[in-house]
Amino acid sequence: MSEIPSDVIDYVLRDKLGPYGLDHVEAKAGIDHDGEPALFIDAILKPNSQLVAGKIYAEVLGALSDALLKRGERRFPYLSLRHPDEERAEP
Repeated sequence: MSEIPSDVIDYVLRDKLGPYGLDHVEAKAGIDHDGEPALFIDAILKPNSQLVAGKIYAEVLGALSDALLKRGERRFPYLSLRHPDEERAEP
């Protein structure tokens, strides 16, 4: 399965992270650190959004994993929350 299930990803993240200021989602397929196919998903929050608690993040990741598995997706979803207010380290 090389196609990214963007509809499922977007639906779950909008439902779960909308109240926390979700702006948009970016997803791409790749290979993880173990050489396994994976999904790398960035949930970009709006400026001045509050930080999302670890418990909420875990619930979102669980809901996303469940929805993807129901769809037949076997790649692990690596979810990152991005705050536009954060400074990113230079590569």
